Amino acid sequence: MAYDRNTARRQSMMVAFCGMAAGLSVVMMLLGGVIPIATYAVPMLCGLILLPVLLEFGQAAAWATFFSVAFLSLLLGFDKEAAFFYLFLGYYPIVKWRLDQLKPPFFRILMKALLFIGAMGAMYGLLSLLFPLEAFMREFQEMGAAALALFILVYAVCMFLYDRLLMPMVLFYANRIQPKMKFLRK
Repeated sequence: MAYDRNTARRQSMMVAFCGMAAGLSVVMMLLGGVIPIATYAVPMLCGLILLPVLLEFGQAAAWATFFSVAFLSLLLGFDKEAAFFYLFLGYYPIVKWRLDQLKPPFFRILMKALLFIGAMGAMYGLLSLLFPLEAFMREFQEMGAAALALFILVYAVCMFLYDRLLMPMVLFYANRIQPKMKFLRK
């Protein structure tokens, strides 16, 4: 009987923790729609919120949290571009650790670059099909090839910086925050 009680407590704690993480992420996504420059920054911050879920409860809980935030952001969010950015790359903190196991390092970097650029291309391709807004398409046409290439390069650099930020954030969580959250392991 005690085992069942501990299992039920652990599952309740997981649902509550994941729900709080999802709620915080959705609120951030909604507030990010108010600030135009937050289109790319807020989904990355919401991805960081997946790290404690991943570390405390594993990949299944992190994926469930990711999908719930993606769905609610698409449904409720003002900034559809940010919601799609989260949908196409918000899961990166979950898959990063598998990509980091790839050998040799050149192949690992290549796979990450293909993921970043491919996800962005697929996202904008889907956005152009779902929302064939003339202003949206005109924005890319007005940028020109050189500006578009620069945009892609800056985006890739930002994503690699984000990749590099994840490990220090895991260490910060493990060393500073996790010891104070003993109630998760009771």
